[in-house]
Amino acid sequence: MATRSAEIKAYVVPDVKAQAADIYAHWGMSLSDAINAFLVKSIDVGGLPFDMRVSARPRYNPATVLPVDPRWGSSILPADMNDDEDDIYAQLVR
Repeated sequence: MATRSAEIKAYVVPDVKAQAADIYAHWGMSLSDAINAFLVKSIDVGGLPFDMRVSARPRYNPATVLPVDPRWGSSILPADMNDDEDDIYAQLVR
C-alpha cells in the first residue's frame, strides 16, 4: 500500500466529528482511515458509495400514532390500524 501523505482539510460540526470518531473507533479505525476508505470505495464504484435519499427514516403523522403506554413503551402503530381477525390492537387503544 502506498504511503498516505496527501492532506485533506475539512470543517465539520464538532459533535458530528466526535460521534463519527466514536463509531469508527469501535471498528479500530481513525477518522483518517474512515475517510480514506470512503474515498477508495468512491473510486471503486465511480461515485458516492451509498444511496442519496431525501429521508431514509419513515415519517409519521403524530395525529395517527397511538398514544404512548408506559407499560409497553412508545408505540409507532397508526391509530387507524385494525385487524378484524383478532382483538390485539383494541387493548392498546383506551
